[in-house]
Amino acid sequence: MDYEPIMSTSFGARMTEEGFRQSTPEEIKQLLREKGFLVVQDIKLDANDFRDFYTTYGEIVEYSEERIGVGFGYVDTLKLDGEKGKIVTGRGQLPLHADGGLLLTAVDHVFLYSDTIENMKFRGATTVVDHVLANQEMPSHLKDILENETFQARVLEKGYYSDVSPEGWFDVPVFTDLGWIKKMLIYFPFHEGQPASWESRIVGFSQEENDKFFKELEAFYKQDRYYYKHYWKSNELLIMDNRRVIHEREEFQDDNIVRRLYRGQTSEAKELAELSA
Repeated sequence: MDYEPIMSTSFGARMTEEGFRQSTPEEIKQLLREKGFLVVQDIKLDANDFRDFYTTYGEIVEYSEERIGVGFGYVDTLKLDGEKGKIVTGRGQLPLHADGGLLLTAVDHVFLYSDTIENMKFRGATTVVDHVLANQEMPSHLKDILENETFQARVLEKGYYSDVSPEGWFDVPVFTDLGWIKKMLIYFPFHEGQPASWESRIVGFSQEENDKFFKELEAFYKQDRYYYKHYWKSNELLIMDNRRVIHEREEFQDDNIVRRLYRGQTSEAKELAELSA
């Protein structure tokens, strides 16, 4: 396959529309295992085209029947259109996280397509962290906490998570050894002043210790060596291997900004057994 590396470490990949369309889903998935994420620019898709292509990558992560209330009633393709009063689909920050854990659902690949971007140049980025390299090079005082302490989360945005997520605080396993990689599942706290969709804590830590740890860990992950910012333009596709990276959304509160993305998810395993057991 013909692609260009994005980061100085050769992490991340950029392809032309022609190169992407000539590649098979299996080839793209193998590339994502190695490079973490892929950017395709100037590719025109409507909602149906988008769904048709991402459903060839695995089992669709969908919410229906007893889970129909999730995401305010979406089934598979979620429209991220910056609706005010909502958080996951809104205009505020979504701090560093991996998809699926709060809904006890295994998500292996995340697909984002920018249908419309208007009046936004340097806001609302989607950012990606190479957690494998970062964790290999991490100071021991941070790594020891990630590997040995118990992390928990609690959902706040009930309208999005419906009644699928557990009530109250529940354990979130930071690392799961999949053989080829240690998948990372973590939910950073929201920045002060941002509406929060979830809360995060480390069992036994005071609030001051909790805040200090996440602040230092965030600063470490957001070094240029591990951290990529994607500033959106219309008609761009970003695919991430959810086991290989963690990601965030930066806020874009200006009223005149239009940022409309479609999101799809696929899985190679149905449920996140380590959470639901």
